[in-house]
Amino acid sequence: MYKFNEDRLCLNMDTNLFFEKYEEDIIVAQGVDTLCAQCPVQRQCLAYAVSNQEWGVWGGVYFESGKISREFNKHKDNESWFKIWSGITMDK
Repeated sequence: MYKFNEDRLCLNMDTNLFFEKYEEDIIVAQGVDTLCAQCPVQRQCLAYAVSNQEWGVWGGVYFESGKISREFNKHKDNESWFKIWSGITMDK
């Protein structure tokens, strides 16, 4: 597994929250976004998604083949994006 795996806040959570449930339910998506914004390994998680062309939510961003999905991130406003980018560019 990945080095950051043991420190992630989503450890032992239902993985469907980061795929189908995120896609289908705005409340779930917002909850996942909040969880990821607080995660101590958000930066590593997001970098892993890009490097490995992942799908689903990684670091608070929904990816499709390692690229940011416009469709599944459209619920995010400027404040949400600010929290994400702050989390990956500033020390927590």
